Amino acid sequence: MSDTAELSRKIVRITGYGTAFVAGVLAVAAVTLWLLDLFFPAPLTAPKAPPAAVLHPAGEAALSSQPSIARAPGSDPRPDQLPRIRAELAAEIASGAVTVDPFGGYIAIRVAASGSFEPGGAALLPGFTATGRRIAAVVERQPGAVQVVGHTDDRAPPRGGRYKDNQTLSSARASALAELLRGGLSDGSRLSAEGRGSREPIAANATSDGRSRNQRVEVLLVRAP
Repeated sequence: MSDTAELSRKIVRITGYGTAFVAGVLAVAAVTLWLLDLFFPAPLTAPKAPPAAVLHPAGEAALSSQPSIARAPGSDPRPDQLPRIRAELAAEIASGAVTVDPFGGYIAIRVAASGSFEPGGAALLPGFTATGRRIAAVVERQPGAVQVVGHTDDRAPPRGGRYKDNQTLSSARASALAELLRGGLSDGSRLSAEGRGSREPIAANATSDGRSRNQRVEVLLVRAP
């Protein structure tokens, strides 16, 4: 009986030693792993690249169509429409028969009444025909609707004449010039004509020069966008 008890005690001691040994091995392994991680860290995983953006076909076209150089702030996006028209009518401008100027959203070809129409009347002078044809050639190359607008100074037409007031005279002059221009256009329906009398002067009527400038017919071309 005593031998059996002694054997049991030995087994318990051996089991305790084994358990302690295993615990010690595990502790050493844990410390070893901690030291390895401390001195030899694992390499960082490179971040994944973000997925490539998917452009709508319209977006790709828009990007590819962008200019490589940005437009300067405040620059005029319109092409050289004004200088080109001035160059085409250089002889008429030099002679004083016409002027070409920007006018709001239009380019105004201003035809002076003096030398173009009979005094106090709306009939075009024969010498103006060639000038009118050159203006028509310019108009033909410009897009959009065209307004022909007659103007006068503030003096009333001669008494007993054909035109009772400046409104009637300015309308008749605009119609006469529009009719001449239509002869040189592939689509004459683009033109409209109206008179505005003396309501829109561009110079003072107190001087003969100012009155001469106010007696005019304007051909209004839409400015290029």
